[in-house]
Amino acid sequence: MKVTYTGQCGFVVETEIANIVFDFCSGTFPRLSMDKPVLLFVSHGHGHHFDPMIFSLAHTYPNIQFFLSHDILLTEEIQKEYGITRSLMRRISFLPEGVRRVIPLQADSGENDYIIFETVKTCGEGIAFLLNIAGKRLYYAGDMNWFVSEQDTRQVFNQRTARFKHYMETLYDRDIYLAFANLDPDQGKYQCLGIDYLLNTAPVSYVIPMGADLDALKVDTYRSQRRTGNLPTEVITLTQEGESTILL
Repeated sequence: MKVTYTGQCGFVVETEIANIVFDFCSGTFPRLSMDKPVLLFVSHGHGHHFDPMIFSLAHTYPNIQFFLSHDILLTEEIQKEYGITRSLMRRISFLPEGVRRVIPLQADSGENDYIIFETVKTCGEGIAFLLNIAGKRLYYAGDMNWFVSEQDTRQVFNQRTARFKHYMETLYDRDIYLAFANLDPDQGKYQCLGIDYLLNTAPVSYVIPMGADLDALKVDTYRSQRRTGNLPTEVITLTQEGESTILL
């Protein structure tokens, strides 16, 4: 499994049976195998997660499918500007939270395979994604985070905390091979709350911290802090556009 950072909060995951794209909205799209389907997921409509230019990828990858959060609107103006035809619209799915879907695939050998994915409600905009690919589960948080700050009143802090923990119940004790989770320096002393809660909630083999303003130093600092917690999760730094890692 190869993971490439594409900028902002975007990642491409190349697996044996399909290429998975999360929230690609900037940077250079990596060259992918043409004999594997491309499944592109968009968690919500914020500018650092979604750009309608993604639909131009259909010209290069005719087997691409798009799975968009229900909050994303493709107006007639957008469809016209970005060349979204009726044929292409049939390859675009709009997803609410709480959906479970099986995507049938055909392997190179001709045998049938499939990917199972679920959508999860978030504390922010849109949805998060859980994918099961050949027995390995991927989690992409999207806008899911423990959104609290030092300026919050106790009441607001408690309300946001309860809401976050409620939505995270979906992940309790779910074995996750690779997670993309938010690390937000703008939250000050609370910047690690969300990602820490995930790693204490579900068994996670690898986690890649994400955020539009993250740099390698911030992620490396977080990794050093996690080591003192004696937890098995490996924290991976991917903050440079085009940077990749291979997971065994």
